[in-house]
Amino acid sequence: MSAPLPIRLLVRTVFIGAAVVVVACIPWVLATEAFGWSQRPVHLLQSFIAIPAAFVSSVTFLFLRAPEEAPKWERRAAWAVCVLSGAWLAMLLWVCVALARGMFPGPA
Repeated sequence: MSAPLPIRLLVRTVFIGAAVVVVACIPWVLATEAFGWSQRPVHLLQSFIAIPAAFVSSVTFLFLRAPEEAPKWERRAAWAVCVLSGAWLAMLLWVCVALARGMFPGPA
């Protein structure tokens, strides 16, 4: 049994850690809404740090060679993180482009 490659282990840790941060932001947002606190730090952390890190590290993980004895859940989790974070980033890009083009009206 060979040990996993150090880079593969690092990338796996990053994509799982970033996914955990994204999921942990959900109750954090609910708490900030309930108590009337500022939601800006949560959304900045989630949208501009954790989700891009999860996407890049999961894509990198999927491109790395998997050892024979690697558990199946790793690749399945990487695919789930890749698809979900990629969809989030595509939506975020669409909103940013739409805002830059003035597609959303300002406050009334």
